[in-house]
Amino acid sequence: MFIGQSCALDIGSRFRVEQGQGPVTRSGSGTYGGTCYGTDADLSAIYTEAIDLAQVALDSLNSYATSATVRATVETFFGIKPDSSSPTTVSAIDSAQFAYVKWLTYFLLDIFGQIIAFSTSTEEEEISQPGFFCDDSWRWRTEMDYGSDGQMNGKTISQATGFTVVFDEQKVYTITMCPYSFTRAKRKDSLSAWRSKEKIIADGTPLGAALSTPGTLLHELAHLVTRQVVTDETLTNGQKAYFPPNVATLAEESKAKAVKNADTYTWFATAMYLDQCDWSRQICAQSASRSTVAKRSNNQTSTDMPLMRRSNRRTLLPRVLTGLQDDLE
Repeated sequence: MFIGQSCALDIGSRFRVEQGQGPVTRSGSGTYGGTCYGTDADLSAIYTEAIDLAQVALDSLNSYATSATVRATVETFFGIKPDSSSPTTVSAIDSAQFAYVKWLTYFLLDIFGQIIAFSTSTEEEEISQPGFFCDDSWRWRTEMDYGSDGQMNGKTISQATGFTVVFDEQKVYTITMCPYSFTRAKRKDSLSAWRSKEKIIADGTPLGAALSTPGTLLHELAHLVTRQVVTDETLTNGQKAYFPPNVATLAEESKAKAVKNADTYTWFATAMYLDQCDWSRQICAQSASRSTVAKRSNNQTSTDMPLMRRSNRRTLLPRVLTGLQDDLE
C-alpha cells in the first residue's frame, strides 16, 4: 500500500523526537542534545516518504519475474544475477542471496517489509518507540576518571558513541540523523516531484544526484529494524560502500556483503521509486526510445564514456525539462 503525502505518518507516533530547548544538560532540565527543535524540515513527511520508498522497493522485488529493469537493477546493486537459461528467475547459485534480500532475519520478513511493519507496529518492546535526534550532540556517555593510583578522582570523561543507531541511556534504540541532511545546499526533503514526473530527470543524470533526506532515513531504518545486522560494509580498497558507484562495486566484490549493506537498500529503493528512468547502469536512461544511455536491462553492457553523456538533441516538451543534476550545484 503506497502511503503518499495525503496520508502522512506522524513521526511522533513511532519515535521519541527530541525537541528540547536551551543548553544541553545531563539532567531532566534543558535539552538532551541533538534536538530537532527549530529544524525547518517536515519530519513526518520525510518519514512517510521513507516508508513509501521501502514499499515501492518491496513491490519491485516482487515483480522480479516480469520486469527486465528490476532484474538488471537487482544485479547492479545486489550482485544477484538471473538464471542464464531462464532469465525471468534468479540463478540457482544466487537464490539464497535473493531470499536473503527479501526475507532476512526476524519473522521471515524482508528488510523492506520490516521497515514497513515497523511503521505500523509497536509490539517489539526493545524498539517500541526509539529516540530520534537531528544531530549527534546528544551522543555522550560519562565514565569515571581514575588517577595513577587506580582510585576514582571525582572527575568524569565524556565520550561520543560514534554510531548513528545506538542505545541511549535507557537502552532503547535511537536514530541520529546526520546534520548535513538538513543543512546541505538544495537538499531534497522529497523526491515526489520526480516520481510523479512533474519534473523530468535528464538522460544521463547520475543516480547519486537523487540523494534525499527520506533516503537517508531509510538507510538508518535498515540499521534499526535489523538491529545492525544490516550495517555499513567496506570495499576491498577500504572505502565504505556509500553512494551508487561504491554500492555497485560492493555487489561485484561480494553478494554476501551487498545484501547486508544499508546504502544498497537506499539506492535500490531510490532507483525503483524514480521509475521514469532505468537506473541499472547508475545513470538515468529514460524509458523513451530517444534515450542514448546504454541499459543493462536491454543487454547493453558497453561502458563507453559517450554513452554516459547527455543527448544534445533539442526536445520540445510541454513542461520545463528539469534534471536532478541541476540541484547539486
